[in-house]
Amino acid sequence: MPKPGKKLIPIIAIPLVVVATASLLFLHFNAPAGVHGRPQLFTVHQGESVSHVAAHLRDAGHIRSDRFFTLLVRLQRSSSKIKAGEYLVRPELRTTGIIEILTTGTVVTQRFTVPEGLHIRQIASLLQEEGVVRFDEFIQASQDKTMLERYAIPFSSAEGFLFPDTYVVAKGLSAEQIVTLMIDRFFEELTNLGFEGYSDEELSKIVIIASLVEREAKIDSERPLIAAVFYNRLSKGKRLESCATVQYVLGKTKERLLFSDLRVDSPYNTYLHKGLPPGPISNPGAKSIQAALFPADVDYLFFVSKRDGSHYFSTTYQEHLEAIEQYNQTGAVGHQIS
Repeated sequence: MPKPGKKLIPIIAIPLVVVATASLLFLHFNAPAGVHGRPQLFTVHQGESVSHVAAHLRDAGHIRSDRFFTLLVRLQRSSSKIKAGEYLVRPELRTTGIIEILTTGTVVTQRFTVPEGLHIRQIASLLQEEGVVRFDEFIQASQDKTMLERYAIPFSSAEGFLFPDTYVVAKGLSAEQIVTLMIDRFFEELTNLGFEGYSDEELSKIVIIASLVEREAKIDSERPLIAAVFYNRLSKGKRLESCATVQYVLGKTKERLLFSDLRVDSPYNTYLHKGLPPGPISNPGAKSIQAALFPADVDYLFFVSKRDGSHYFSTTYQEHLEAIEQYNQTGAVGHQIS
């Protein structure tokens, strides 16, 4: 009669062999596909299935087996956690490491800066040059009616609401996402400045005035003064006569405007039409928004450029004419209000 212990040896050995084999297979397929070479960009597209992602990773040489990748993702219940975006895949990464960066959304980022005072088309050109989004897609996104209604923007586009700032974003964001991000920053800044509980009319006025200030002012200390001039002229029923509005119509910045430029037919031409222009003429920064919210307590009705970035401010028309004669000898209009 055989001893009881002898039959236990093969029975125990079988699962040990299975475990050992499974471990070896796991180590083999989980190992980096290659330890040489440089990090490479890999893109997961919106709505792409796990099997497609796995096949693309295999074809790109990032993993040893697409089936192994898919099996791990499903065992970890991470199928829905894989995020669209552009990733930097290092050659030394194991399959488990690649799954981690795809599910945590550790995407490649890009940085871009939007200066104060640009209008939408200028921002769109800048972002296209930086490789962020296409020009036409950005313009279309900024005019999306659903988006405008969501933010209660009372204009036909997001002009004036695209906050100038330095942004660090995930590479591959859509134009809609970029526009939304910039608008969110604008309203965040309004809140920081204490502007809340406003009506559509109040919001429109603040944003338009801020956009005018942004285009007229070169020196920060003058921003509240320039805002005050616009408010004072509005209250007295005078035309704003802002050269910045004419340049907006012309679509280009001219150092000196001619009198013929002031006759360009447009509702934005504040030399021809009283009141505010139909909408903002630029995307103002925080200092110009603050000036529009808190203008200086002065009686000035006029200002004229001194040609050094600063302005001379006047209360009476006679004083203003004298300033024009002093600082504007050429006969060109430049930045002035009359």
